[in-house]
Amino acid sequence: MNAAQRIAETVDRHLAEATDVIVFGSAALMLDARYAPHLAARVTNDVDIIIPAEREVKMDADRGFWTAIESANKELEPEGLYITHIFPEREVTLTPEWKQHTVSLETPGLGKLRLSRPRMLDLVVSKMGRGDAQDLEDVRNLLRLEHKVTGKIIRAAEVQAAAERARVPSVYQEIFPEARRRIVAVAQEVERALTIRPTLVIPPPEEKPRQSQGIRP
Repeated sequence: MNAAQRIAETVDRHLAEATDVIVFGSAALMLDARYAPHLAARVTNDVDIIIPAEREVKMDADRGFWTAIESANKELEPEGLYITHIFPEREVTLTPEWKQHTVSLETPGLGKLRLSRPRMLDLVVSKMGRGDAQDLEDVRNLLRLEHKVTGKIIRAAEVQAAAERARVPSVYQEIFPEARRRIVAVAQEVERALTIRPTLVIPPPEEKPRQSQGIRP
């Protein structure tokens, strides 16, 4: 069990009723049974949550949910694990259609907590808020992991198009163009690495040395 799974399991035990939660960031893939085995070396101490706009008022008023988060954080504190980042969708850089492409996560060990995550393309776009060195490395790993698990290459043109229609929080508006440029460049780098195959150069057969015929008369 990785850290993200431990956090989810703890929250689940403290919930009084079924609750839908959308997770993102690296923990989202650590909670995805297809991707988790490839992230055994990944270290995280928290789980990030997105609250869709249409559920924000209901979630704000859901005292049972917040009590469960508080109780889980208290229980997990000795292990250095927690949930502190819970974002309304307006505070996360995402495509307008992100909710249409969320991926339900199979979590047989959970009873009340029903998890889903954004698709990989939106996880990449969400890194365009800052586009710092860690975000660039995260995007590089996300794109490689998607290819490793699904065989799909998310091409730079697709990332560029998604970025152009993304909804960008006001706090990131000024730095977004440069962050977008950096992340699209990383997507180009990964695409080249995944599509270009080294050319196999077959050397010509060695010529046998010709025997001297002497000087012709």
